[in-house]
Amino acid sequence: MSGRIVNVRPKPGFVMDSGGSVVQMRARDGLTNVVTGLGMRGDARTARAYLAQVLSPQQIEEAFEASAMLRKAITIPATDRVRAWRDWQADKAQIELIEKEEERHQLQAKVRQAEVLRGLGGGALILVAAGDPALPLNVTSKQGLVAINVVSRWHLTGKNWVDDLSRADYGTPEYWEVNGTNGQLRIHPSRVACFRAEPLPSIWRADYETRFWGRGRVPSLLEPAQNLDEALATFSAMIKDALNIDVGIPKLLDYVATADGEAKLTKRLSLMAAGSSVINAKVYDSGDGEGKGGESIDRHQITWTGIPDVIRVYAEAFSAAADIPVTRLWGTSAKGLNATGEGDEKNWRETVETGQKLETKPCLEQIDAALIPSALGSRPPEVWWKFAPLNVPTEKEDADTFKTTMEGVTALLNTNAIPEVAFNKGVQNLMSERGYMPGLDQALAEIPEEERFGLTAEPDETDPSALTEGGDPRSRGAGGDGSAPARRAANDARFADATPRTLYVRRDVVNAAEIVAWAKAQGIPDLNPDLHVTIAYSRAPMDWMKIEGEWNQDDKGEITIQPGGVRIVEPLGNQAAVLLFTSSALSWRHESIIRAGASHDYADYQPHISLTKSAVDLTKAEPYRGKIVLGPEIFEEIRSGD
Repeated sequence: MSGRIVNVRPKPGFVMDSGGSVVQMRARDGLTNVVTGLGMRGDARTARAYLAQVLSPQQIEEAFEASAMLRKAITIPATDRVRAWRDWQADKAQIELIEKEEERHQLQAKVRQAEVLRGLGGGALILVAAGDPALPLNVTSKQGLVAINVVSRWHLTGKNWVDDLSRADYGTPEYWEVNGTNGQLRIHPSRVACFRAEPLPSIWRADYETRFWGRGRVPSLLEPAQNLDEALATFSAMIKDALNIDVGIPKLLDYVATADGEAKLTKRLSLMAAGSSVINAKVYDSGDGEGKGGESIDRHQITWTGIPDVIRVYAEAFSAAADIPVTRLWGTSAKGLNATGEGDEKNWRETVETGQKLETKPCLEQIDAALIPSALGSRPPEVWWKFAPLNVPTEKEDADTFKTTMEGVTALLNTNAIPEVAFNKGVQNLMSERGYMPGLDQALAEIPEEERFGLTAEPDETDPSALTEGGDPRSRGAGGDGSAPARRAANDARFADATPRTLYVRRDVVNAAEIVAWAKAQGIPDLNPDLHVTIAYSRAPMDWMKIEGEWNQDDKGEITIQPGGVRIVEPLGNQAAVLLFTSSALSWRHESIIRAGASHDYADYQPHISLTKSAVDLTKAEPYRGKIVLGPEIFEEIRSGD
């Protein structure tokens, strides 16, 4: 609801009583209160009322076209809702067909047009297909959707509004009518995707059509936009008066009294104008009556102090009314100390995402009921979509997010708190919902359930070591020739308990030569011959087979710590110098081995490379900042003396 404040005041000497009648006022207070009316019924604050501005379609369209700021307030939300569009989750061939169908109908651009119309008061996309338009839409063949057309709410008229509160379609029309070349055309609601404006409270308005479409944003933004536009226009008009020049000419009135004098004056002013290019001046007589005074030129510079602040207040008021951050509305960076604009951007993204979820998505789902069959010939249940993120992450950000997620999944797996089948189902759902692997659902659906979720065979007396190719009849093909080994569950190794033993896990430094060269340059002597990183050191015997495989490494079994990050050189333990660094991959690996049963001597794990036991001055040593390449994991028992 929008409106303006009006002052309803009775004539001087009269007031309005509680019933609204005007009665004569008797002055019983001081002169100030009689004049101002403060504290009395004539107080201006008690005479204000809000009146809704009901604009005609022509007024809305003209305001949208005439005011640049008003237009931005309508188009920015519409554009941002469809800017990143949507990501389909299906196999590659299906996605290509659907996106091709979207391009054929220019769906993204038309949805934006409909969103703009939503801001102006309402719009709709009419789905055109074969058959009687008065009947429900039913597209079942490829390219069965003939066209998608954009109309405003004022092109449609709802008929037979449903007023039965027990019906799910309460408050909607049973059919729409639109003006066509052959007269009124009846259209079934399933063929009209309505982009409705802000809902109006159903308090006293009995007009179903108005309540259905709601009220656009123009009436509520009109006054703030006019205030801002007027402030900008006023300031623009003042610019030409930024410098005023007063020219004083002695005996000016005598000159203009004769034709010869006027000609001389005109010539003089022309020379002055030629010398000053463009003159914004006024001319006056500066003589003393006898012509003794000389010409004078006075310049008056206007200062703009305070004017930008006034315009800024209007701009912020309009931004607040439009619910769009100033940084987005004006395309400027955030102002003030420590201002980054990240908070405004985050809040705006949340606003857009809420609008996408509550308003845009239901409209698109109605359109997809015809679009998907028109693209694929049917509507597979596994085909779905989600809005693409508004802030598109870089490849590195995507990789970091995936890596962090998988590290969390690995840590959860190592707790053994979730049964294998439930865990595998959850991970597969996570991968599908995050969209990490398009087409994953369909690919998994083609795999038998016992293989898809890693179901473990019923336990028997068979030696697990015999479950190899040809070692058990169950591992053989239909002919029993051992050509098709049976699939083993992901945690079959847990059934093959090994003799507990101490454990020392390390990774040798592959690019040791680079670190040796750096150490020599820093004056670090007697480097240890086997530069490595210790991952686990368990003095308590444990079953090695309970340790899961390492997934962070590459196909060579190596891990690369990228250049940069935290690097420190200092003494540690019995070492006079070690190179400390951070690595979430190594830290998680250490944690997973501990959870599998390994012991550890220190409360915290810190990845490091031991350099030397010899005394060394590290006060001026600069840390090694290059990459660190670590070779495959080496599992050994702790030797005596280690």
